[in-house]
Amino acid sequence: MMTLSRLFGGLLSLSLMATTAYAAPPTRIVEGWYAHNATLIMLGAQDHIIATVAKPSIMPWMFRLVPSLSKAQPLEAGNLNGEELLRLDPDLVFVTASGHSADALSKVGLHVVPEGFDRFVGLLECVDGTATLLQTPLAAKRAQAYRVAFLKAVSQAATNPQGPKVLHVESLKPLRVDGDQSIIDQWILSAGGRNAAVGVHGNKQPVSMEQILTWNPDIIIIGANAGDPAQLASDGVWSQLAAVKAGRVYRNPSGIFPWDRYGPELLLQVDWARQIVQTGHVDEAEMITKMQDFYRQFYGITLRSEDAKRMLAALPPD
Repeated sequence: MMTLSRLFGGLLSLSLMATTAYAAPPTRIVEGWYAHNATLIMLGAQDHIIATVAKPSIMPWMFRLVPSLSKAQPLEAGNLNGEELLRLDPDLVFVTASGHSADALSKVGLHVVPEGFDRFVGLLECVDGTATLLQTPLAAKRAQAYRVAFLKAVSQAATNPQGPKVLHVESLKPLRVDGDQSIIDQWILSAGGRNAAVGVHGNKQPVSMEQILTWNPDIIIIGANAGDPAQLASDGVWSQLAAVKAGRVYRNPSGIFPWDRYGPELLLQVDWARQIVQTGHVDEAEMITKMQDFYRQFYGITLRSEDAKRMLAALPPD
């Protein structure tokens, strides 16, 4: 059985990320990374997001549950313009560390914070570091509570090097999967499975159907926006796979942000995936209660049971 310390890359206790704090809490924030919107919202900064790459068409639950976000100016991801952002007079600009825009934006005088991680430890550092930058009691309180809850959840991980092979499909058309060196690989291990995508490194990597046939996964998890998993059983090629034959194909839930990727709802994903891998099904009533507790504690959101059920099924708001 894999130890928790190994799952976290040898780090069990973390201090707050060393981040420069400004003289006053930032009140004008530009968000250039889809996933980080969910962290800012969790830490109570939703009303300070003046521009964001998030869109209702991509993240309908985010805008349904946090309607104030609709007031933010929409931005195009991967095409952040320094002069345009300067006119917004932001206190902070968050960008993806992998997007290579940080240097260019910094050179025009913007306070830029690159974000990105591929391990559980990185998620906690991101939450802690963001809370440090926000400088509010609510941000500090929620970051600390989240750390405690996340470490507790992962400490219960029944990791198993001989567990079932789990394939996480990010897109059916074109066909892309998530390999190691990713947060997806981390939660698969935490759930007691093995990543079926052997030899694939990173997120959203293109693969051939022949390669998937060679892997022959025991479990297939389809991303919420990846396509319809129900079609696989009637497909002449997909239906040859062990997971499809056994009916072990699942659609990943999605909430404020897709649970399976790089937002705080990863805490729910760990629980959901563990049930999928170890029992083959999810106790819906129990999961809905956990979802309502999670969104209340960490987002201050009262989630209706019917909305929780739709999230769990990866359906958009009604």
